[in-house]
Amino acid sequence: MVKKPTAREYDLIKERDRLEALYQYNILDTESEEAFDNLVELASYICGTPIALITLIDKDRQWVKAKKGTDISETPREISFCDYAIDGEEIMVVEDTAADDRFRENPMVVSGPNIRFYAGSPLITSEGYRLGTLCVLDNKPVKISETQKKCLETLADEVMVQMEVRRQQAQLQKLNYKLLAMLESQLAEKDKVLQLFTRFVPDEIVAKHLQANQDGISDAELKHLTVLFCDIRGYTAIVDSLPPKVAVSILSSYYTVMSEVVNTYSGMVNQYVGDEIFATFGAPFSFEPFEANAVFCALNMLEKLKPLNELCKQFTDKEIKIGIGIHSGEVITGTMGYRNKIEYSITGDTVNTGKRIESLTTQKPNSILISGEVYSKVKDLVEVRPWEPIDVKGKAEPISIFEVTARTTEQIS
Repeated sequence: MVKKPTAREYDLIKERDRLEALYQYNILDTESEEAFDNLVELASYICGTPIALITLIDKDRQWVKAKKGTDISETPREISFCDYAIDGEEIMVVEDTAADDRFRENPMVVSGPNIRFYAGSPLITSEGYRLGTLCVLDNKPVKISETQKKCLETLADEVMVQMEVRRQQAQLQKLNYKLLAMLESQLAEKDKVLQLFTRFVPDEIVAKHLQANQDGISDAELKHLTVLFCDIRGYTAIVDSLPPKVAVSILSSYYTVMSEVVNTYSGMVNQYVGDEIFATFGAPFSFEPFEANAVFCALNMLEKLKPLNELCKQFTDKEIKIGIGIHSGEVITGTMGYRNKIEYSITGDTVNTGKRIESLTTQKPNSILISGEVYSKVKDLVEVRPWEPIDVKGKAEPISIFEVTARTTEQIS
């Protein structure tokens, strides 16, 4: 019989795994970065406190990534308020530290910087590890509203988005050339790229099939998802005169760069069809807001075209251009196939409409088109150019189409 770990041993294992997750971000002891500095500024403004911090809890210390209203760069973990906050399920609010048994004798309360109020929202990874907090502090007791608490939690989620973006960009910079060389040496394995991205299959689907006692299981269900289609415009013309290996290398580079962007915004690459990527955003594999994540993902895809084209200059002097269509609505999800070949499938009118919206970019490359359903969720986040309502096959009435041109000024700042 395998001996179960004691509560103490379990806590040590849990802390070891949490620290491993933290170190994967390679963010400790790095220089200040504007994206994080902007978030503490916003947290301070919303909560009306003079001090705001983004903290990360290391083995024996609390390290500060971004700060407002203080010069503190790190403190011993044993006196850290945030060490308590990461143990909780939700935001931790201490309206008066001098009246709290945990903190009334804390050196940071009884002497400089004389902290009397603390509110911290945990920074939680997609795996559930709590790495630190986005917190606000004051030198006097404070009571914040439920709205302010919700805003602080939302900003903490955005801190994690920025950390993921930072990690993915660093990984991409290191791995692009190495990955391309590896793919060129293994071109005979025609589905190598697909295998590299099997991690995008939802964990719950994998778990169901691992536990099943039969070849197939009935897991079809109706879900509300946001679908994104990204297609290379004129791919055939680009590769028509190139050797097959070079054509595959270009396609592999495109898959790699764009799929990393999808992953950054918690989307799932559902399918590769020729030079097209079909991605989805929604529960349970993504974090909210799904429509905004999809649109921001699309904008980032356009930004990645410049480095992608630089990478592909070694193969062709023709510029890669893309078209993106985004729609949101009810879909049918489930695994399809039999025995040796199954795949996670997403079907329905929403998927068909999303694809048809993407096809409208044929005459306008490097554009992003969204449906009215998506626009209603992101209208305050992006600038758009409305199109005339368009007749789409399978729809009784013309549908509203909007061309996304940029994030709003508020989003950029």
